[in-house]
Amino acid sequence: MTAADSDRDGGDRDASESHSEHGEAADQRSELLEAYREESGSGSDSKSKSGSKSKSGSKSKSRKAQSGESIIVDFVANFVAGGDAAFDPVKGRVLMSERRLVLATSETKTMIPITSIFDIAVGQVPPEVEEFFDYTVMVGYVDGDYRRTTVIGGDRETIEKFSLLLFRATLNGSTALVKHPAKIGGRVMDTPKRKTGLNLDYESVSFPGSDVQSEEDGPFSIDLASVVFFEVIERTADDGDSILVLSVQHVENGQTVTSEISMRSRRKMNILGRYLRLIYHWIKSDVRDVEVAETELEVLVGLYSTAEDIDLASLLDIGDAELEARLESLHENDLITDEEPPVDLTPQGRFIVNEEFEDINV
Repeated sequence: MTAADSDRDGGDRDASESHSEHGEAADQRSELLEAYREESGSGSDSKSKSGSKSKSGSKSKSRKAQSGESIIVDFVANFVAGGDAAFDPVKGRVLMSERRLVLATSETKTMIPITSIFDIAVGQVPPEVEEFFDYTVMVGYVDGDYRRTTVIGGDRETIEKFSLLLFRATLNGSTALVKHPAKIGGRVMDTPKRKTGLNLDYESVSFPGSDVQSEEDGPFSIDLASVVFFEVIERTADDGDSILVLSVQHVENGQTVTSEISMRSRRKMNILGRYLRLIYHWIKSDVRDVEVAETELEVLVGLYSTAEDIDLASLLDIGDAELEARLESLHENDLITDEEPPVDLTPQGRFIVNEEFEDINV
């Protein structure tokens, strides 16, 4: 699995969409991902920033179910639950806590433990139900001795936000074995593997470290906008067992760094690979139609590489009016967070800069 392969896998259908449709999807994603970032930072009891804007009717606050679990998702959708051979979608409620996913109608209830989920595929509408759904998430799970699939469909914004929360519920708090950096450029590093936690945010996968941290065992994160290549490698562990290792090449401080991540659970490794593919494709699709002039790229690189208090106009040897014009254009293309300093690069902006660094490194 590579970043390039993942883009090709999901890109054929997107390429046929019009530019205006693509722009609308990107705008909707910006709103829902802003809400997702806020939820990631403030916990499941926080009110979603876009809760009042959502068309889904999903709850923006968690609440307690009768079992005492916190409900973090509750919305109405059409779905095919449990691999129903008839592929007849039904309308019902989709509820999720940190422990289980529940699909409920007036007549049936399908309960899926989060720990039984082995696959999450977003945006791939199965041929059997494509006449019923515009956008879906397929959830594969184990039910006793059987593998089953459920398909949940709805508008793009609702399904994408729900999918992000489902990825988080499935992976957050997992234990991973990490080697960072495994390589810097082409140079193999003698970095020891260490056990750490794992948490997802839209913009990054973070590794908070172990409970007892040394100076070398501190937290770090991989900026998903900086990923240039990734693949899953099968290796033999010290105990002789076969394990999967996710090798991720990403740009740090202008140079390519490789990090290696492994978890004992193949189920979780598969889902983590799915997550990286999804976010990579989202970010790249959002910049596919954006043309950045060389003069604007200079501003992006300057913002990326310098401190906030640096006079960017002087650094680039341009006037204030010219800088304002370039910042306005970059903001219109959603590559920076504001038109006036201080500004940050969006994930799409960082993606473009990191591609530039990667081209230089090559």
